[in-house]
Amino acid sequence: MTNFPLASLSHDMKTPLSAIALYNDRLRDMRPDDPERDACHTVITEQVDRLVQMIRSVLENFKPSAQYQEIDIGAMLRDTAEVYRRLHPGYTFVLLARKELPPVWGDGPALGRVLTNLLDNAVAYSQPTEIVIAADLQSDGIQLRVRDRGAGIAPEHLPSIFKPRFRASDTVSGSGMGLAIAQEIVHAHGGRIEVASTVGVGTVMRVILPQKTII
Repeated sequence: MTNFPLASLSHDMKTPLSAIALYNDRLRDMRPDDPERDACHTVITEQVDRLVQMIRSVLENFKPSAQYQEIDIGAMLRDTAEVYRRLHPGYTFVLLARKELPPVWGDGPALGRVLTNLLDNAVAYSQPTEIVIAADLQSDGIQLRVRDRGAGIAPEHLPSIFKPRFRASDTVSGSGMGLAIAQEIVHAHGGRIEVASTVGVGTVMRVILPQKTII
């Protein structure tokens, strides 16, 4: 993979840290017998694990993990959508996924980073509205889609959006690393990532992953 570990870490830590802070605040306000306490503890534990994996990847020079396993894409989408509903209550996150999708063989935390990077972009480049997260089975693999109804990407910017540190708009803060990181991870899993965008209508990001990939 391309060696940009520090920029990768600073970009990707934002979402899990925000989730930890949010759910910690919820715990502080809950009664000891509140039935949602266990769910909050679970989310915090999962996000701490994500941070550990991110730091470990940087220490290993951003190489893909050797610990590959079967990834339940449907479960990953459901869990991530729920976290984003909590983080961004002004948005409506619609999940459209087949109940049974074949597993992907790969690095779970890394694929989770792809999804969160796409969702972070969808939120950053749109006003509070509907964001669709979809997954289905295609002839060439499992297709994941994130669709927003934002400003869209100008045609002249489309060839550059996967370049490190490129930002389509100066009005949105960020390191410009999210899509570059996502592309690196998807390619490492033998997949591909594509974009379709119309100015004034919105953007659709597509990730196609083989059902079985041994890296």
